[in-house]
Amino acid sequence: MDRESFILPGILIVVVLIILVLVVAFSGNNTFQMGKVSFQYPSGWSQTSLVGNFSDTSLYSEVTFTANFADSNGTSQPSYIIIQMQQKVQGTINLPSTNSIVTNTTNSSVSSLNVDNLSATQLGNFGSNSAEKVTIIQQNNYYYVITAIGPTYALNQTSTAYNMILKTLMVS
Repeated sequence: MDRESFILPGILIVVVLIILVLVVAFSGNNTFQMGKVSFQYPSGWSQTSLVGNFSDTSLYSEVTFTANFADSNGTSQPSYIIIQMQQKVQGTINLPSTNSIVTNTTNSSVSSLNVDNLSATQLGNFGSNSAEKVTIIQQNNYYYVITAIGPTYALNQTSTAYNMILKTLMVS
């Protein structure tokens, strides 16, 4: 066989392999891991701020992720997912009951769930312009609060990312 007959198929194979590597690199999930907290989030979301280091020495730590979504008119607005870790304060705190929270806001819900085998409380509020979900986890001397806020037209995309974070969240 002629050596020139192998050049074109060889170039095609190399190009296909490069395309596959690029697709895998840019379409997968990202992992956040710092201190006591780790989770995965979709690659379309970007980390925009970080406070603290999510360790036993932090009074407060927070990381924010954002993604922009366009409405039917092409106007883009960001959605936010915020993960916080804060030490419990010794003493008493007077919080309203979950019943009063639900009855004072429209389109709200409160539920209990397990995240990484930890009990959690989840609050949800859906309005005409924005939607919000908050999950509160209490472990040892810390509260972990995961919040998603976004425009109502991006509720599905924001919820998908939020649920991925909750499903993959590990607190040590």
